[in-house]
Amino acid sequence: MAIVACPFCGKKVSSKAASCPHCGKGLAEVSPLQIERIARDKHLALGQSINNHAMISILLFLGSFVWLYFRMPEEGSWQSWLTYGVMGLGAAGYVISKVRMVMYKRK
Repeated sequence: MAIVACPFCGKKVSSKAASCPHCGKGLAEVSPLQIERIARDKHLALGQSINNHAMISILLFLGSFVWLYFRMPEEGSWQSWLTYGVMGLGAAGYVISKVRMVMYKRK
């Protein structure tokens, strides 16, 4: 008897268990091919999620830059500070997303 990860929820479960006690999905009728497909789908979904976060970050950065360029808020006003904050948030989010993508591709 070994402890393995459930292919559906990822939590630890006994290899002899008929179903996962955490998510309730049946483990006895799952073939190794289905387990591999589930793991691949989860891996692809994570990559897509990271790409979505990167795209949202780029939109935040570019949107705040366009706002700053066309609206030209007064220097020191709350609008300029908010614009700079959103621009910084977008840039930081993009960098974090790219670091996550590098770590994702190493697995």
